[in-house]
Amino acid sequence: MTTHNVHTRLIRNCLLSLTLWLSIFSLTFLGCGVTRTVEETVEKTTKSVKNTTRTFTRGFKLSDEDLLRRVGIINFENNSLHETTEFQDIFHKGLPDYMNANCEGILVDDPETGSLLRMVTKPPKLKSGHLDTYSLALIGRQMGFNVIVTGSLEDIRFNEELQGILWTKDTHHFVEVVIRVEVNDMRTATKFLDYKFTEEVEIEGLDYQIIQQNDRLRLPMLNETLSKLLADIGSEICHTIKDQPWTGFITKADTNRFSISSGSEIGLKVGDVLEVYDSSRIIEGIGGQRFITPGLKIGEAEIVTTTKNSSEARLISGKDIIKGSTVRRK
Repeated sequence: MTTHNVHTRLIRNCLLSLTLWLSIFSLTFLGCGVTRTVEETVEKTTKSVKNTTRTFTRGFKLSDEDLLRRVGIINFENNSLHETTEFQDIFHKGLPDYMNANCEGILVDDPETGSLLRMVTKPPKLKSGHLDTYSLALIGRQMGFNVIVTGSLEDIRFNEELQGILWTKDTHHFVEVVIRVEVNDMRTATKFLDYKFTEEVEIEGLDYQIIQQNDRLRLPMLNETLSKLLADIGSEICHTIKDQPWTGFITKADTNRFSISSGSEIGLKVGDVLEVYDSSRIIEGIGGQRFITPGLKIGEAEIVTTTKNSSEARLISGKDIIKGSTVRRK
């Protein structure tokens, strides 16, 4: 072996050793910070890819896309061990604002103008303490909602993490908020979505001490965390709802005339023909939950008058159409 080759191999081995040493140094002394940065980057990329994939895979077009899906929001509860009244204030106002601004084809009630949130201050519950989705569906149908969103603040966790290099290492404090969101279908009294969303933000050491002493979150840090969650939650709700066909509900039935709890605000107009479906079969599940089984088509009706939130229709064909039957535009 020539002297040149020996020197070349020695240089190569030194470079490899130096690279390996630097890698170990980075993982050992920068580990926490690097890991967190990588995790945040992966999370953002995953969300971006997920939303883009949804956009591309949605290759079909519903025949009733011009009709708005009406969404109601009822009280978000605080099930955590931490006292906070700001949670409901931020969510009850922020979620409708976000969805109305960013969700095409969806209409969310303004909580300031006599919305469902004001009318239903406490969600209906079963003896077990679980949400009574059937009773909620009866309320929602009467008011013309396609879905009702509710949820809860499940937990607030505080984490400490050592970050930095060698002698510059320092303890960083983080607050993690866990929120459960449920999207309830008024047509079947089942859930389209039941998911826990998590968000973590860094807080100052002084804020951490105040929380530990008073067991109460200050508004600025809670606002920052919830604001980040609002976009994720609002986007997930939008994607869940927008591909569901519009459904209306008969709230009053005479011989050949019907009242429907949807009107011009969501896009219905005089002359629209509606297919009527049976919705009378109720099945009971575990724990006393009841669900509505979608039935067969039993007739057709034509809209003759509309107001902002209701319509009147006349029977074109069919029989035995009763209050509670569902309709879809033909």
